[in-house]
Amino acid sequence: MQAEGVDVVNFGAGEPDFDTPQHIKDAAAQSMQAGFTKYTPTSGTPDLKKAICEKLARDNGLQYKPNEIIVSLGAKHSIYNAVLAVVDPGDEVIIPAPYWVSYPEIVGLADGKPVYVQTDESTGFTVTIDKLRAAVTPRTRMLILNSPSNPTGGVYNREQIAEIAELAVQKGFYVLSDEIYEKIIYDGNEHVSIASLGDDIKKLTITVNGFSKAFSMTGWRLGYA
Repeated sequence: MQAEGVDVVNFGAGEPDFDTPQHIKDAAAQSMQAGFTKYTPTSGTPDLKKAICEKLARDNGLQYKPNEIIVSLGAKHSIYNAVLAVVDPGDEVIIPAPYWVSYPEIVGLADGKPVYVQTDESTGFTVTIDKLRAAVTPRTRMLILNSPSNPTGGVYNREQIAEIAELAVQKGFYVLSDEIYEKIIYDGNEHVSIASLGDDIKKLTITVNGFSKAFSMTGWRLGYA
């Protein structure tokens, strides 16, 4: 229909409707003209990783060193790497539903078992701590926490994040915190990075972010964890 000129509103992809800002495109063009087109370190260039650390400290209250950052081919790649690094065959990964379609597929590639916990409008499409606690078993290895959420837009408040952090530390499971939508937030909501709530939960958290949503760079394929 779009090819025929019909104005179709597409809810199938999480993609901003504005172009990549001009200063970003200009900087990329200048780098290419300067010959910055060769292989880079596998985990990302030192300057980029330093800038990411500065961003995490400024925006999220997170203190990381450049050697703790890995740049990837988009946040999906970071999630894939994190799941494969942590999840063994048969391990359970809790995924609040509705969820981004790639989460269970990535867990399956690690031979893990997705465990779905349903949410609904009554709680703003956020999982309650009681439901989450009931879903935890001795095989629970990870919780995938996506706030703000794709596809619902649900945002966990600070109290909810603190409860999840306390449970994760108590039970010893990892939290993969997908924060790619942190800047797309409305109605006075606050984005809270779970790893900022203390050293204990920070040790169990893999924070994933990228440039696709906040800077409308979906086709550039840049993420980090």
